[in-house]
Amino acid sequence: MSLGKKLRVGILGCAGVAAKSAIPAFRNVFGLELVGIASRDSSKVAEWAEKFSLKAYSSYEELITDPTIDAVYVPLPIGLHEQWVIAAARQGKQILCEKSLGHSLDAVKRMMQACQDAGVVLFENFMCDAHPQHAVVEQAIVHDKIGKPVVFKSYFGFPPLQGQGFRYDLALGGGALNDAGAYTVFMARKLFQEEPIAVTAVLDNGNYAVDVHGSALLEFSAGRTALVAFGFENMYQNNYELWGTKGILRVGRAYSIPPEMKPQIELCVNEQMQEIVTSLECLPANHFTLIFEQFRDVVERNEQSEKKRYYDSILAQARVLEAVRISARDKRRVLLNEVI
Repeated sequence: MSLGKKLRVGILGCAGVAAKSAIPAFRNVFGLELVGIASRDSSKVAEWAEKFSLKAYSSYEELITDPTIDAVYVPLPIGLHEQWVIAAARQGKQILCEKSLGHSLDAVKRMMQACQDAGVVLFENFMCDAHPQHAVVEQAIVHDKIGKPVVFKSYFGFPPLQGQGFRYDLALGGGALNDAGAYTVFMARKLFQEEPIAVTAVLDNGNYAVDVHGSALLEFSAGRTALVAFGFENMYQNNYELWGTKGILRVGRAYSIPPEMKPQIELCVNEQMQEIVTSLECLPANHFTLIFEQFRDVVERNEQSEKKRYYDSILAQARVLEAVRISARDKRRVLLNEVI
């Protein structure tokens, strides 16, 4: 992208996350210009185009083949990501795709290969990665506030969704692991700053075609572990704890946090057998805006080494999720070096 030229972005699909979070965030990012939206539902896309002052495209193909579009944001159901990420890459579009990128490791590999062949940026939109509350946690670790981190514990889940929808549809890549559990895995990898060695997991479908509950034990080096649980049929939970040799860090709204909400970060230590709790300061932030700024910067710099780091992280995340699926299916502990 030439210096000073805005990156023109189109959206594939009239998804709820686009209206609620992505469209407002795009409009707050200097250097990005949101110009169009595509849907197979002509009446809906016309309504959205008018509401958000965008150009309406009557199909995904029409948008991705428009030479004036530089990048696409893909908030489609997970089961549709592979088809449209690959199609967009072949048209030379930079790609910002909602998580989880794919329903399987093989699907992720095919998407990555298409993007690498085309030389385009591929982002998996774990927007929480950009929220400054996690940098506060990381700084507390660096400054030895909790000693050596030993155990990461995280819950992310919510009550049954009205109408169920794509999250309960196997063909559309539904399931609690892909939708909610992926966040907990991502954050364990982020805070331990390495990949797990082994995974033992349980996925429960209940009476559905997809997993609606799940949990996993992720083993890391030096005896560290991550205990994660997720689901669609739970009391709402959205948090993590990092337990160290000297203290515990707790984050109350870890993954989905409104931009106006002040983060809830606590440092807990023991002094003379009493628990002392200190709140750590962090200003509210819009993590969608922040991750979109990162996407813009990576596209602008167009550095192969930087793009490769994102590819490598996407692949590592997909390998862990695949290990969870294999462990749950085979009812056994799975070594990550088995998953290739």
